[in-house]
Amino acid sequence: MRGDAVDEVLKRLPYSWTADEAERVGQRFRESRPAVPKRLVKSLWQYWLRMSPDEPLFGNAEDGLALLLHARALGLEVPGGDPGPEGGPIAQCARRAGEAAECGPLFPAPPAWGPKAALAPQVRAALPSSLLRAWVAGDEQGPVEVLVVGEGIPEIRQQVVQAALTTCLRVNGLSDPDSGDFVGDHIGVGLIRVTAGLSGTQASPDIPSVFRARSVTVADGASSTARGALRDFVGLLRSLAEETGLVEVADIAYPDLVTYAQGLRALADRAAGETDRAFLRAPRAEDGGPVSLQPYLRTVRGHGASLGVEFSPDLFTTDAYVRVEQAHQRVLSQRLTMDARLRLDQLKTEIEQLTADLEAFNRANTAERRALWPATVLLVERFDEPTGRTIRLTEPEERETEQYYKVNVPQLISMREKWARRMGELVEQLETAVHRPHAPARQVAAGRFLDAALRGVVPDESPATERAFRAWCKEVAPMLWFEWRCALRRHGIAPEDVFTPHSVLISRYLPPTDEDPALLFSHPYTVVDPARSAVLADAERAVLVVRDATDHTTPAPAPADATGPAAEALWDDLVELAERPRVEEEFSRRFLEALRAQPEGIARRMIEALQPAGPAAGEEDAIEVALRTAERHTSLGEGMDRALTAMRNEAFLTARECLDGIRTAPQWQARVWLLRAIVECRAARLESREIPGLLGHQMPGTPDAALRALDEAGSADEEFTRAWLETLPEAGLDKGIRRLFQGLPRARASCKGDPLNKVSPEREYAVWLFRRAVENARLARQLDEAGEELAEHQEAVDAALAKLGRALEEILLGPYVGGSRGAAEELFEVLSGQEPPRYGRVAGR
Repeated sequence: MRGDAVDEVLKRLPYSWTADEAERVGQRFRESRPAVPKRLVKSLWQYWLRMSPDEPLFGNAEDGLALLLHARALGLEVPGGDPGPEGGPIAQCARRAGEAAECGPLFPAPPAWGPKAALAPQVRAALPSSLLRAWVAGDEQGPVEVLVVGEGIPEIRQQVVQAALTTCLRVNGLSDPDSGDFVGDHIGVGLIRVTAGLSGTQASPDIPSVFRARSVTVADGASSTARGALRDFVGLLRSLAEETGLVEVADIAYPDLVTYAQGLRALADRAAGETDRAFLRAPRAEDGGPVSLQPYLRTVRGHGASLGVEFSPDLFTTDAYVRVEQAHQRVLSQRLTMDARLRLDQLKTEIEQLTADLEAFNRANTAERRALWPATVLLVERFDEPTGRTIRLTEPEERETEQYYKVNVPQLISMREKWARRMGELVEQLETAVHRPHAPARQVAAGRFLDAALRGVVPDESPATERAFRAWCKEVAPMLWFEWRCALRRHGIAPEDVFTPHSVLISRYLPPTDEDPALLFSHPYTVVDPARSAVLADAERAVLVVRDATDHTTPAPAPADATGPAAEALWDDLVELAERPRVEEEFSRRFLEALRAQPEGIARRMIEALQPAGPAAGEEDAIEVALRTAERHTSLGEGMDRALTAMRNEAFLTARECLDGIRTAPQWQARVWLLRAIVECRAARLESREIPGLLGHQMPGTPDAALRALDEAGSADEEFTRAWLETLPEAGLDKGIRRLFQGLPRARASCKGDPLNKVSPEREYAVWLFRRAVENARLARQLDEAGEELAEHQEAVDAALAKLGRALEEILLGPYVGGSRGAAEELFEVLSGQEPPRYGRVAGR
């Protein structure tokens, strides 16, 4: 039966097939594996399940197991437990599908990657490393390719992955459509490769590939822009390296990368031509070299240049995968594009309005300007150039009209035009990458998740993405593992020669277009470090074999062993060395060696030396007494500072509560009541410029609550209150508030101790500082947790404030907040688009 005849059979319901037709369809299934389309799998699975569940459908058990696994991976209903009669063929296949030897993970279980592994000099590039190491390959025109190896810590990993995804989409929005539809970038777990592309007739790596090895050719006119996008990504990596020390960036020459790739190709070709010999490229002793991602090249003739397996692209049409992709794209391309588009529209509107106003002013003569425009202009908003956002001012600023239109407006237009161009390019690049027929955004996501499923790792993304991925992976991973095992058996390749701790699966998925069907290839690649990796080319192995230190990793010894005599001896040597003069360099070297040898023991001894032991029960009581004393003595400065911050943000009830809670000496109580009078005026919605005159002269219109506060202030300190009110109208509200804070005891001076409870001033101040540090850490975690809730949606400003509001409120107004307040106020400005009042800026407490 010809192929077209089989297609005709598939158009009919499986219940109408004859035994001969079912045999022909089964033969098509065997020939198509592993890239079996869903239509064929669905029909054949229904036939077996309904028409002949008591009999084997194929002549061998491998095809029956493959059919069950493909049906499950493609989202078809596969009975759980023991389907069919006990001991029947379907039940046997279901039991085999749960056996690790047939359908279990291909990759060795990754070890826990601790400080000893991260600091080991034997390893420079490791996928599970907590340190990110990046190699930037460039030429005279700039960066061409960036390879980032390692998972990193979550906070850094999130920044790097998002930046890499954005860079990838930008570059693919610029790529030449005639250069090939497959995307060459990979953003996986522990490994990221992003390329900016080449233009013109430059050399590119001669790496064979069925997917045309996209040299990422971009149009000549867009080459600089693509490299600029990659340069931005490299800039982020360098800044993280400088700020954290948890990222390392190395520069390599792109021609060296090309030469090394060609050398591996020549090594594989030589092994294929001389089958009676094996060739070993040993690691070089010196450091450096182009660490790169290389394919597993074949060392035999007639099977293609590189190892790979084709799968059915229908794997990405199931409901389970659609949920993964939707959750992934919702927090990536859709969110990025929507934000850029909205900001672009806003910028264009503002430019049009400012330009029209400027043109009208310039056309008018002197008489018209006097008649149509006031002498001064009140500025109610400012353009924040670093973020490109417009922020509303709480207190208007006055400018002469002539100066405003000659200086301010042209500057505002110029700044907005610069950001509009930037947003316009970003929107165009992102939309092109998302909506092109070959859908680069979908390709990158498919490669990321297929690699993770094969390696048995989970991408660190939003909770919704993680849940959807685990559900999809549970169904599809056994089929992928099984088919890869079958493919390696056919080629005579040992799985351990390909699936190693430094291997990844680079997948090339091409969605269907108007003319071409969808395609899906999966190729194993390995991280090769010339200074650490040994490469074996042997025809009997049928593929290049790469080995490095990560192939021999073992779990760290038990904690008892790590803190034994070896760690104690190393620590004692370090203590003795530290007492000698001028041994800084030697101490640094030996300390790093000791940390590599016994990381847990040395770290524990270091903590013991730097951190005192925990307090006993009596000491805890003493600390509590010191904390209460500190709270009482710092009540004045902290309470007034919190009240001022609350008033700036129009949280008047909170400001009143802060002032009511202050307990201080009578000479300072007058200042508390005077600040209370200002709070009551602002709570009554009086303009800031009106308050000094109203309070200074106690004019009609002053709120009754403010008048009562003035009376209380006069009772506490009549002389200071009278002098302050006399100078207030001329000095203004800003200077008046500053005077209230002048001379207030600072935190250090306020901590005077408590002799009755045996609390010294130093102890009181230390306890107070420690409590502030603990509260700052707690609030930082709380804000971070609140920020995670924003990852799933395209948030409106009010929704974002609702989720972040509680954490922001505690940071801005909490009793122990310190350095994080400035950052919280900036975040509040950007989210709300409103600038708090600038009056009463005081510092130093």
